[in-house]
Amino acid sequence: MTLNYKNVVHEMRRLLPVLNNLYIKELNELWKEEGEVPPHVAFGNILNPYLINLLQVNHELTKSEEKLLLIIFGFIEQMALSNDDDVRNVVSVTVMARLGDDTTVLTNALKYLGEQTKVLSKEIESSYRRSGNLKILDSTFVKR
Repeated sequence: MTLNYKNVVHEMRRLLPVLNNLYIKELNELWKEEGEVPPHVAFGNILNPYLINLLQVNHELTKSEEKLLLIIFGFIEQMALSNDDDVRNVVSVTVMARLGDDTTVLTNALKYLGEQTKVLSKEIESSYRRSGNLKILDSTFVKR
């Protein structure tokens, strides 16, 4: 399926059913009239907190957590490769910029980042002038 701004939230929910209850809560609280949660809001208010929680852990990740991170970042890489500028913008402005707010989270995310996701992350970090994060992103990492 080709990702576009109209279907990206549906695809997130399909690939990550663990987020469905959070999506429904957000929908019922703030977006019931619209009938759907917009992409920037869905990724910013639903995916990001969940993802950040996984990346902040101070313990060894379980195999299921590792698998979930691989699925999440695989999907983010698909978004980063989309022909739809709005989908790529969600990756840059909503997901990667937020991960870059915490250097520990960004560092822990390195091993999961796809090449295009990393490119978009570097672009947003450059625009925010976060040179420390650019150094993190330029460091060598082993992709699992």
